[in-house]
Amino acid sequence: MSKKAILAVILACLAGSAGAAEFRPETMGVATLDRAPGPNWIWANDFTFGFMPDGRTYLLDAGSGEFLGMMSTGSMFLKLDIPADRKVIYNAATYYERVVRGKRTDVINIFDPKTLDVIGEIPIPPKRLTSIPTLINSGITNDQRFLVLYNMTPAQSVSVVDLANRRLASEVITPGCAMTLPGERRFRMLCADGTLLSVELDAEGREARRARSAPFFDPRKDPLTEKPVRSGDQWWFASFGSMIQPLDLSAEVPRFLPAWSLLGDADRAEGWRVGGIQHLGVHDKSGRLYALMHQGGPDTHKDPGTEVWVYDLATRKRVQRIALRDPATSILITPADEPLLIAMLIGVPNVEVYSATTGQHQRTIGEIGHTVAFLQNY
Repeated sequence: MSKKAILAVILACLAGSAGAAEFRPETMGVATLDRAPGPNWIWANDFTFGFMPDGRTYLLDAGSGEFLGMMSTGSMFLKLDIPADRKVIYNAATYYERVVRGKRTDVINIFDPKTLDVIGEIPIPPKRLTSIPTLINSGITNDQRFLVLYNMTPAQSVSVVDLANRRLASEVITPGCAMTLPGERRFRMLCADGTLLSVELDAEGREARRARSAPFFDPRKDPLTEKPVRSGDQWWFASFGSMIQPLDLSAEVPRFLPAWSLLGDADRAEGWRVGGIQHLGVHDKSGRLYALMHQGGPDTHKDPGTEVWVYDLATRKRVQRIALRDPATSILITPADEPLLIAMLIGVPNVEVYSATTGQHQRTIGEIGHTVAFLQNY
């Protein structure tokens, strides 16, 4: 068949197709979350170690296993900061002019919780600590007015962000003290000498006064980790030696409650200790503390855990041991009446879901992220 004949056949087919059915292009749009967050909704925060400029967080319903959405959270992503009313979502992010080099710009991203789109940003000093994420890299004061963000350059300070007016309110210089534990228009910091620094803020977000406690732990003998868990103004820290140090930060003067051990004599003999990246969880309604445990020697405090031990906070006694199906570096307890235990191993893109009551494995949510290191309840 000649080229002219082939062309004629093609044109005839196209003409027939156009006449038979009208071409309708696909309509593109943005989906929205059409329901309020449930008690088992969680965020899996991915700092994408293989390409850190592309941080992400994934929204999951751990109760059903449903993938609900994703947000792009910038370079060196650590955690989200979620106000009590959930009308917006914040995260501190770093951006470089040439992606991996050039001028650095740090901002607080502001997200719409319905579309998960960025709807604004607040410039902040390019000083924030970039590290393995913890709960206390940043936080929102109890009155929901200010976001406090720990800086290390290596000089130590805190950026105070006015959320109502969307601007930087101040920078508080805090030599020798690290991280941020927000409270009622104040924040606290752990200090290298075993003390706690308290900084009160005025109505404009500037430092009004500060106070330093007496030492409440010995950083040379048994330092506290920077990985606490929080319930309201009650905080629990684990030490390298698996002691639990409770702090009551509800009042102007902090209360350091008696420390207690996660371990009995037999546990110590078998080499058990707390470890991982996010190694504590708490469930308010049942009054239970969860600890990620492994067997190892000194300096294994970042090793994955193989069991989760459950403690009654009223009696400080262990009431349960949950054997994990796979090792984990991070755990989270959802606030549901029947809570879930969420576990992940950094570098493995699976979210493992257990009953926090019975310890039974319920499901695996697969193909989640690249290097998820930190879990948060919505």
